[in-house]
Amino acid sequence: MRKIDSIGNPPAGAAVTAEGVKHVMLSYHYLDIGDIDGYASLLTKDVTLNSPGVASHSGRNAAAQAQAAQADLLSRHELATVVADDRTVVVIGRLVRAVAGALEVAPRELDFADVFTLSEHGLVRSCRRYCYVPPVGKMAATGGQES
Repeated sequence: MRKIDSIGNPPAGAAVTAEGVKHVMLSYHYLDIGDIDGYASLLTKDVTLNSPGVASHSGRNAAAQAQAAQADLLSRHELATVVADDRTVVVIGRLVRAVAGALEVAPRELDFADVFTLSEHGLVRSCRRYCYVPPVGKMAATGGQES
């Protein structure tokens, strides 16, 4: 009897998951160097990208165009943790952007957790980004404690 996961996919196996981790890591590299075609080659035709504050992008072309619109060579991904299991890869890291035009280049940082699902061939089927947003107002002044 063949096992399937909760959404009807057969188990990926260690080799597919390992290949998927390589593809995920390469996707950050390609985005950092501005190679949108290389990035697109790691995606399934029906890929879905979700990030806070922007519309979802479905399909390889839409995802590549969305990344191209955001691309700049002043950004880089700093990856801290990568965890993978059965066609799911989670990456925790920081997106660092240098502010152009300043007398000294001042970095702006965004902490993120990306959750990827993989196809049976180890390509990126979906990515959902979660971001850390620092507290503002009263919560920030009290260190996150309500008074």
